[in-house]
Amino acid sequence: MQDGISPKPYLQTRFYEGQARFSPEPSPRWVAYVSDESGRQEVYIDSFPEPRGKKPISTAGGGSPSWRADGKELFYHAGDGKLMAVGLNLGKDTVEAYAPRELFQLQLRSSAGPTYEPSADGQRFLILARPETAAQSLNVIVNWPALLKKAGAAS
Repeated sequence: MQDGISPKPYLQTRFYEGQARFSPEPSPRWVAYVSDESGRQEVYIDSFPEPRGKKPISTAGGGSPSWRADGKELFYHAGDGKLMAVGLNLGKDTVEAYAPRELFQLQLRSSAGPTYEPSADGQRFLILARPETAAQSLNVIVNWPALLKKAGAAS
């Protein structure tokens, strides 16, 4: 205890809640986290330091939320292994979340902990991937918006 302030739980329910990440402001006003309250793990955002009503972010299962450095986007793993992005408009007391969009399929490792890290602008990702062979490799996906446009044009 320092300066008479005791730690207290942010959320305390009968459900799993974890993988929390603060919004990137110097004094965070939001927390993205995972809860299984719906019967499966989903990503939510709520205010900080006091929760005032969570906003669902994922729509078909989700985990491992990670903020873009400017707070205008949240990334997460979807239930089917895809990396998803959700555009955000963070107001003083409100969160507007746009529809999730698929970025690309992840080849996830079975290890616990984060498996990806976005760059500050959300345009590149470091991914802890399952190796295809015994050799270790590092895959960096660059210019993925152009790849999405190219794939869309080919359809």
